[in-house]
Amino acid sequence: MIEQLKAEKLRMTSGLVSLKDEVKKVTELKELAEEEANRLQLAMQAAEMDKQMLEQTVQNLAGVVEFLRITTVKSVDEFLNRLKLDLNCTTNG
Repeated sequence: MIEQLKAEKLRMTSGLVSLKDEVKKVTELKELAEEEANRLQLAMQAAEMDKQMLEQTVQNLAGVVEFLRITTVKSVDEFLNRLKLDLNCTTNG
C-alpha cells in the first residue's frame, strides 16, 4: 500500500512538473503573440499615417494639376488671340 502511494505520488509529481513546463511554454507563446500583436498594431498605425500623407499629397497634386490646366488654357487662348491679331494685321496691312 505504501509503495502504491509512493508510486502515485511520483506519478502525480511528474505530472505536475509536466503541467508546469506546459504552462511555461504557453506563457512564453502568449508573450510572443502579444509582442507580435503590438508590432503589427504599430505597423498598421504607421501605414495609416502613410496613407493619410499620400492622400494629402494626391490632393495637393490635384490642385497643382488644376492650376496648370487653367494656366495652360489661358496661355493657349492668349496665344491664339495674338495669332489672330497678327493674321488680321498681315491680311489687312
